[in-house]
Amino acid sequence: MGGRTAVLLVPAVVVAVMTLLMGCSADTSPAPSPAQIATAADCLAPQIITDLGLRADARELSATAHPDVPEPGSVPAGFEPVGVVECVTGERLTDAQGVWDAITVRHLEGDLDPLLAALAAPHETSTGDQLCPESDVATFQLWLVDALGRAVRPAPPVAACGAPTPAVQQAVAALAEIEVSHYRVHLAAARATVDPTAGPTVG
Repeated sequence: MGGRTAVLLVPAVVVAVMTLLMGCSADTSPAPSPAQIATAADCLAPQIITDLGLRADARELSATAHPDVPEPGSVPAGFEPVGVVECVTGERLTDAQGVWDAITVRHLEGDLDPLLAALAAPHETSTGDQLCPESDVATFQLWLVDALGRAVRPAPPVAACGAPTPAVQQAVAALAEIEVSHYRVHLAAARATVDPTAGPTVG
């Protein structure tokens, strides 16, 4: 028989899957520089509020009470944390003025070794367009606190779609909550726009 050219037909679904996998691939990036040590953890500092995707009302926060804080980085050598402060978004508070975007501050304690190991893992850098589903993980920022009350902002490694890695999330979830507070940040809906029968309406 004469020679024939073989043609490989790749189903479209296989191509789509391969494209998705390539789009979600990531390379490792250099470890961040060591974080500077702050005098205390502050979940209402301007940088924290911005990184949480919120904006603060000037009448609620002042630069004097909540000054700038250092940028996140790796845990500096010699810094020995004994606790964690987690700054979390997603909470809404209602008072006489209306409905507020708020920050929840959680003080955590427990075995920090899994968290420190997760924070020291390689940091990934996306190498292509990501096809990422909407995350149901609350946005959060972390502080590591030592026995003197000093604190550093760790830069947690993130997955290809930008959320902290599962190892970081699991290590934080395993810690025990010893104190929790909620703070108003931004008036999302003034009382005049709140329908008492339908619940708060954000304007």
